[in-house]
Amino acid sequence: MKILLFAGMFLSAVPAMASQELSRLIACHEALDGKSDARTFKLEVTSPTPFTLISGKKIYFITSDSVSVLDHKYADQSMTVKLEEKGQPFYRTINFQKDGTVGNVSFEDAPREAKAQAVTPRAQLDPDSIALIKKELLRQMNSVTGEYQNKYDPEDTLHALNICRQVESKELAASIDKQSAFYEKLLHRKASYKYQKGKAGHK
Repeated sequence: MKILLFAGMFLSAVPAMASQELSRLIACHEALDGKSDARTFKLEVTSPTPFTLISGKKIYFITSDSVSVLDHKYADQSMTVKLEEKGQPFYRTINFQKDGTVGNVSFEDAPREAKAQAVTPRAQLDPDSIALIKKELLRQMNSVTGEYQNKYDPEDTLHALNICRQVESKELAASIDKQSAFYEKLLHRKASYKYQKGKAGHK
């Protein structure tokens, strides 16, 4: 009886842990929006989340609280997908290029016919999907110093990097340390320049 109770408690804790980890991944992904080279594709005009990520022969759909997946068989086609964000269903029509990558996403309300034929991806918030998102975030993190606009506001960039420190990943942490060192030097130079300029102005 006690063993069964413990097993039930453990199994119920697993989805909760995955959900918490997903929240940290989402926060990092949103912090890096506009600061890195992302292979993700936004499904909302005003927010980085929800988004889609293609890996091999699968299309992943990531919302603020879920991960779902479809087998990718839509190269050079368009399809309408039905998703749910914060308890509300929504539809997106996605056009795919010949190589299977996303061509564009229609943010307009899908017509009734498209909604009737919409595909619903299967839920897949598991260690494999978590690992996939971490891999994408690591790739994005490694590209941060290559994005020239980040140099103009090193303090804001460092803030974004610190948000990503909440993600449990040794590889990501190592990349963040490398990126942070670069922007901390820039921030120091910027502060030093302002000090020297101010000092010269008071002569």
